Amino acid sequence: MTFSIDHDSPIPAFDQISMQIDGLIRSGLLEPGTELPSIRRLSQDLNVSTGTVRHAYAELESRGLIITSPGRAARVAPKSKMSCDVLAAIQCLVEAARKKNVDLNATQSVLTTMWSMR
Repeated sequence: MTFSIDHDSPIPAFDQISMQIDGLIRSGLLEPGTELPSIRRLSQDLNVSTGTVRHAYAELESRGLIITSPGRAARVAPKSKMSCDVLAAIQCLVEAARKKNVDLNATQSVLTTMWSMR
């Protein structure tokens, strides 16, 4: 599994890390029980502090997506994957937005607006 950080992005590095892992988990590409890289290894790979990775992992754990315990590798929590119908709807949205040349920021904005209207 490969992660990347845009050090010039206004999005904090811990958010970039947690968003990438979140997406991989919810899409099912990281299955329950899968071990994540150690905090030290991921911080070295991404050239960020261990505190940054620790913050990202803490955020993911607070959302119930990963499980951490001292002395053990963090791992994907059970039942953290989205249901197939939700994933299919998201995939449909992505494909439609790409076909219509709607950029990611605009798509996210519309989705956020619609989500808050419920």
